[in-house]
Amino acid sequence: MEIGSIIALTVSVLGFFWTIYRDKSGDNSTVLERITKIETKVLLTESNISRLEAEQDEMKKTLKSLEAQINQMNLKVERILTILENNKGA
Repeated sequence: MEIGSIIALTVSVLGFFWTIYRDKSGDNSTVLERITKIETKVLLTESNISRLEAEQDEMKKTLKSLEAQINQMNLKVERILTILENNKGA
């Protein structure tokens, strides 16, 4: 083998071992930061969903109440119309 091939092979082997054994704490801290951001977003999203569910339940109650009031008003209007029709015929 030529000396150039031996040097190239040695450099590539050393480079390979360097990538295996290098300090990867920087990679770990980046991953941990990203995980922390994702966890924060998940917690905020869960909080927003809970708040929206509570508001939706309150809105359902309000709509049922309004529906009941509208039905009562319809009955009263029907009674008034009945009375007016009876008086018109008399």
